[in-house]
Amino acid sequence: MLVWRGKWLLVLVSGMLGGLGVGLISGALESTNMATLLQTGITLIVFGLVSAGINYLFCKYFISKEKRVFVDEQTLQQVEVKDRSALFFIPNRIWTYIYGIFFVGLGLFQLIDYFI
Repeated sequence: MLVWRGKWLLVLVSGMLGGLGVGLISGALESTNMATLLQTGITLIVFGLVSAGINYLFCKYFISKEKRVFVDEQTLQQVEVKDRSALFFIPNRIWTYIYGIFFVGLGLFQLIDYFI
């Protein structure tokens, strides 16, 4: 049983590009004498925002919201088909919210834990 459908690879690419952004930020943060919880919180927030932003752009430009209509020549029945790209049975558009809310939330919990 497949757990992906359509343009699922865009979700993974957006996560990898978010990880690349985190790598750049964490490299800059390593040179400072910042606490580990603060560094972790900042990197999680950057990962969530970059991944969500890239996934949003991928969905906007590569995944169509329009339905295509096909007609069966024998029965003249119309069939509507729309893009149902998904990873782990979750549509690509929902992954934008997962990246944004989940990872930014984790980062904020790390920052709250640091300041309290």
